[in-house]
Amino acid sequence: MTDPDRFRVPILIVSFRNPGDVCACLNALSRSIIEPGFEIFVCENGGTDSFNELCNALLSPEGPCTMAFSSGLPSSLSTVSGRLGDVRCLALRGRSSRVWIGCATQNLGYAGGINVWIDQLLSIKGWQGIWILNPDSEPEPGALKALVDRSISGNKGMVGSTILPSGSRNYVHCRGGHHWLKFKTNSRSIGFEEPVDAPINLPAIEDALDCVSGASMYVTRACLEKIGPMDERFFLYYEDADWSMRARRYGLGYAPDSIVRHTGGTTIGSARLRAQRSQLSVYLESRNRIHFVRMYWWPFLPLAYAVGLAYAATYLFARSPSNFNAALSGLVAAMKGETGPPARPVAGPQPHLRSSSRQSALKWW
Repeated sequence: MTDPDRFRVPILIVSFRNPGDVCACLNALSRSIIEPGFEIFVCENGGTDSFNELCNALLSPEGPCTMAFSSGLPSSLSTVSGRLGDVRCLALRGRSSRVWIGCATQNLGYAGGINVWIDQLLSIKGWQGIWILNPDSEPEPGALKALVDRSISGNKGMVGSTILPSGSRNYVHCRGGHHWLKFKTNSRSIGFEEPVDAPINLPAIEDALDCVSGASMYVTRACLEKIGPMDERFFLYYEDADWSMRARRYGLGYAPDSIVRHTGGTTIGSARLRAQRSQLSVYLESRNRIHFVRMYWWPFLPLAYAVGLAYAATYLFARSPSNFNAALSGLVAAMKGETGPPARPVAGPQPHLRSSSRQSALKWW
């Protein structure tokens, strides 16, 4: 597909009708230091029109991409089981890195959008690990190098970044990821709201790390080949936590100097204010948390349902009965064993989101 000497890391991004976020992410990546070399693989889950809109935005005068010199599609990048209906090859402006944009034939969810590229990349030799980024993330120039360096120096199979809230350079959203609280059947962000320059205890952070943040996760090829791709039964939410749990035996690490700013929730509508969250995000988070606990912490499953009911009630206090119903529906779906795409329509992102991500009453499958 390409020269292994300049292609050490594939960067995987899943998009859903948010071209503005993807453009900002790729603009940030264009400022990355030269090594390690990378190429970018984007799966657009929003259909043909969204795929064309994304390509046009990337190629616009202010966009981060130009047309690739070769328009021919390498045989190694054919469609996989019909899951990619079209693939276009662009080039990152001012760099040798290429940008591959794939159009999913249906909404594959986050895990499926990642896996559709993993399926093809595993047949390609020369790369040493993959870097998964959320589309609404903007990494600092040395973010990737810090991840790779930590994976090597610490012999870690999966490594997370220092995640900062978008627009802030002063405090941390999480360091590497999350620690699972068994008796709350939920997770807490490690280092939440700490000053960025606060002293850290790296061994203690890595010892507490149970789930690498899906906003920025680097996975070595050796680890990926042992744990397999993401579990598409999650569709959206908790697929990164499940992947991390499978990778724990191969080492979870934290790269403090890998700085990534992350907006969060611009695609699915997982706003911080409860009343503003989309019903889809509430439903899937409620359902998949139970699925995750059942898989890894099954003795705590009754407690997980009780906590889920209490959490659903908080939406009533937030004056959002629709989200209360979505949370309850998610719990019922989990009890019935539903996985994958929701079995019935659930409202998608609400109009409070930025214009590039606005949708309402959206079917995600």
